[in-house]
Amino acid sequence: MNALATPPNARAPIDLAVIGGYLGAGKTTVINHLLEAPHGKRIAVLVNDFGAVNIDGRLIRARSDDVIELDNGCICCTIGGALADALARLAAREERPDLLLIEASGVSDPARIAQVGLLNGAFRLTAVLVVVDAPEFVRTLVDPLVGAMAQQQIDSASAVIVTKLDLVAPESRERAVSDVRALAATDIVVAADHGRVPPALLFDASVPQTLALADARRWQHQPIGTGSSAFPSFASVTLAVPEVLDKARLRAWLKALPRTILRAKGFVRVADAEGGVSTRVCQVAARRLRMTPPTLGEHATGGGDGVLVFIGFIDSETELNLRDGLLACRQTARHVAAH
Repeated sequence: MNALATPPNARAPIDLAVIGGYLGAGKTTVINHLLEAPHGKRIAVLVNDFGAVNIDGRLIRARSDDVIELDNGCICCTIGGALADALARLAAREERPDLLLIEASGVSDPARIAQVGLLNGAFRLTAVLVVVDAPEFVRTLVDPLVGAMAQQQIDSASAVIVTKLDLVAPESRERAVSDVRALAATDIVVAADHGRVPPALLFDASVPQTLALADARRWQHQPIGTGSSAFPSFASVTLAVPEVLDKARLRAWLKALPRTILRAKGFVRVADAEGGVSTRVCQVAARRLRMTPPTLGEHATGGGDGVLVFIGFIDSETELNLRDGLLACRQTARHVAAH
């Protein structure tokens, strides 16, 4: 069978994003602003509220016509089977959404929810966003009952959103964002503007650049003290990949991307250990890597050049390192010539 062939009924995966964070952090507000943004995407929202009445689902329903509610418990434990069933029903729709946005309850682990979602091959992880309440996060983390859980939520994030900074003294706001960054496993930490966040946290090159990176400077991290270098702005870098890459080296390099990279995606031609060359779709999000054959709903490069898009806090030095790292993944000229 041709390595580039695809099953006749294959459909492009549905993007999947999980939004988590401790109780009262502001997840619903962030989601509502994302729904209102002029991105032109069809978004389904799956909401789980801890309790018999799903309040978050009612609040979000006013902004979206496609809300799936799961009640009575932790989405990844008590009703894990219900989550899997909901995902299966969504994937089977004739008209599927472009993005499924899962709001996790405040007492659940977003990483485990993402893992459940990825068990269904119809979904492709885009982001794990964790919302942190600036005035309360320190007290939450030192709480002997919930501190470890709240830290686990932050550890799972591909991006952390800091909310309610308007309730913090102006001279302490930059320090609050810096303190969150010091506790996170990612350097993608952004300050929400009354719940508004950069659309590029979820939407990448498929959204017009003028929208995805609009007002990027608003989200730029400013230095705390004099003499510090400003943190780079949110940006996207597209790199052409005209050569065949070594699959093992590429996998290792993508798994070790810097903490400032939120997401990477694209098409490349790779050579495996047996010498076969095939096209693969690469997706990196929340420190998870997937390399799969292209489906009929995804534009494959065929025998032409590949391309990879990187999104995150990217300055000129980071871009240069990405270029050099990609070059180091090339298959040797002698091996390619032999096949």
